Amino acid sequence: MLPVVVLKFGSSVLASPDDLPLAVDEVYRRLREGSRVLAVVSAFAGDTDRLLARAREVLGENPAPEAVAAFVATGELQSAALLAGALLRSGVAARIVDPREIALAVEGETLEAEPVSVGEAALRSLLDVHTTLVLPGFFGIDPQGRIALLGRGGSDLSALFIAGALGAECHLVKDVPGVFDRDPAIDRAGARRYAVIPWHEASEVAGPLIQPKALRLAERCRTPFSVGRANGALETRIADAPTPVWGIAEERPVRLRVALLGCGTVGGGVFERLRADPDRFELAAVVTRRPAQHVSHGVPASISTGDLDAALRPEVDLVIECLGGVEPAGSVIQAALAMGKTVVTANKAALAAYGRELALYMREPDRKLWFGAAVGGVVPVLETLWRLRDRIQALCGVINGTCNFVLDTLEGGASWEGAVRAACQAGIAEAHYDRDLSGRDAADKLSLMAHAAFGVEVPPEAISTRGIEGGLPAQGSQVWRLLARAKRLPAGVTLSVGPELVARTSFLGQTAGAENRLEIDLESGETVRLRGQGGGRWPTTLAVLGDVREIVRRCSRAAP
Repeated sequence: MLPVVVLKFGSSVLASPDDLPLAVDEVYRRLREGSRVLAVVSAFAGDTDRLLARAREVLGENPAPEAVAAFVATGELQSAALLAGALLRSGVAARIVDPREIALAVEGETLEAEPVSVGEAALRSLLDVHTTLVLPGFFGIDPQGRIALLGRGGSDLSALFIAGALGAECHLVKDVPGVFDRDPAIDRAGARRYAVIPWHEASEVAGPLIQPKALRLAERCRTPFSVGRANGALETRIADAPTPVWGIAEERPVRLRVALLGCGTVGGGVFERLRADPDRFELAAVVTRRPAQHVSHGVPASISTGDLDAALRPEVDLVIECLGGVEPAGSVIQAALAMGKTVVTANKAALAAYGRELALYMREPDRKLWFGAAVGGVVPVLETLWRLRDRIQALCGVINGTCNFVLDTLEGGASWEGAVRAACQAGIAEAHYDRDLSGRDAADKLSLMAHAAFGVEVPPEAISTRGIEGGLPAQGSQVWRLLARAKRLPAGVTLSVGPELVARTSFLGQTAGAENRLEIDLESGETVRLRGQGGGRWPTTLAVLGDVREIVRRCSRAAP
């Protein structure tokens, strides 16, 4: 199984539901890095105090502790449910879990309990199926089966205890870039940030930032962890270090000037997210075929244009291409890169067509072309293949959501025309869906996947490709799926796209609707499995923003 990262989101980060996109971005960042995620969530800011006050108001000044605990825990249940919902809307295969479900046992006073055990096997079993679990923090289950709270800041304790049990990385996501030797809100000029600090020294300076019980637990159990901002480039590592190591106090401010090409389904989602973060992004131009129409939908007239050359203006730092199709997108991408600009795109057709010309701009450490959203939507397909490329023997996956949706709808009794129409109405099929149904879209993606996995350049037209045109009959215990395959052989790499029958109960057979799934067979005999929504507005927006956030972090580290 992929490694696990425990992320804890407190009320300083998730102050209200408006902050959920920030947490979604941070979860996706860790998924892109190759981990499964357990997100431990506190109540939104002020909710715990309001619930405590309400309990006293209704039950009197000295209410029964077990009643208070059960009532106050609803704050975490609400925030966890909303984060899980936001992740699911963005296409992440998330699931909310209850402390009872994972046997998170606690002992001690009902309002100040201590965790004593957790069901590691249950957690790992859930993480085998779901890429992300969301756990309401701050409480567990006492020996009588009742809810018991872990005290103020108890979500820190939940996160660190579970991370220790799993042997997982743990990141406490706060509203500061780490631990300081004094409060930077009081002494901004004099406060120094630790890059690394030993557990025992952290307990002397981090009390207001990290629950003291959680710090004592981490030191006692020798559990290293980090503290930093969501999507930030800086953090403090708290571990078994001989002496502290100092780091820079703040990230270097970066504000990128962006040209957005296309403002439709995906581009419109990207526009909303960029506009919501004016400290990081200045929209210099929004290029569309019908500028006036988008002005009426909220794009400022001063930056709305139909001129593609706006993306090549000297003041533009970053071009985000959401036009689709080979041209004019491919030419603009190539021209922007030649001028030294950074480009983010989800356009697999243009990338496949211009692959040889664009290869130079994909190289590290000064990478200029980013296209994580081009394959798999929110599923981090290319990032995973790049990371595992020296160990991959074969791969097989469902990588076209339109075909999958149409096949499912056909099996439900719809006609071919009705199934295709339903895919269009659901916003799953693209305007020119013939590329999807013929298998050519999957071939475009497989070409990129083969380069990432095996380092080979195979143009899409050279891949054996069959689609699902006309429909396919149901087959009882088996189901049709359009599969993309690649395998390393002594004579080279073989690639194919075509419909195949697979068992309904298999990992690929259970792919539903517009979901994408991929199995990666390693030379060691292990199989890595990925799943998530392969298309749609918010999944693709999240994938595009994943690239954009990584570019910002790199700029923050490199800025003078």
